[in-house]
Amino acid sequence: MYVDPAVMDVDCFRQGDILRAVPFPIIDGEMSVLSRIDYEGDVQTPHPKVLVIPTEHRNTVDCIVAQIKVRLSLGVVLAHCCELELRHGKCLLPAIPIARLVPVKPSISNDEAKIESLRGNKDPRNTNSPGYIDYFYLAAHERLNNKEWVADYCQISSVPGTEYATLLRRKILQLSDRDRVKFKIKLAAYLGSRLTDEELEQGLENPWSDPT
Repeated sequence: MYVDPAVMDVDCFRQGDILRAVPFPIIDGEMSVLSRIDYEGDVQTPHPKVLVIPTEHRNTVDCIVAQIKVRLSLGVVLAHCCELELRHGKCLLPAIPIARLVPVKPSISNDEAKIESLRGNKDPRNTNSPGYIDYFYLAAHERLNNKEWVADYCQISSVPGTEYATLLRRKILQLSDRDRVKFKIKLAAYLGSRLTDEELEQGLENPWSDPT
């Protein structure tokens, strides 16, 4: 499933690359924002009115500095290989999407049929037996703490493309070519290539065709 770490590409990213210590935010309503006391009006005590401090980013001031909970997790790169190629030494992607790796659920691992289906990374285009659409199975490896994992296509975080070099130092594994193609096909199936029954009934298999 994986390229030998001794010969994997260490100078660039490929779709399906596995990274360590990727920050995934936990948005639970608790967030502290950098602010300042509003001295222009009546200063209330002990809890004064505060004003959010805008922060500049890429020549705009529509950002703020906030503190939220994050979880450092294993992750897998979702962006296409072509988009990850450096141009004149720079990553042109504004952000690199990464899916979180999560342990296999006990409800799956304790069921022989379910775990066999998961490990098979079945072809989602097979409508008779598509397997798990929302997960991509990743076999145990010493660099993955000798545990089985799944890439959860629902849990996605993005890291600015300007952090390409920093992120690259966290690359620990690279999928084989065959498994990378399985990965991208399952990703496409989950995120959008499956049509709903309603869309099929409307004959929208090719939405670019002339409706007349």
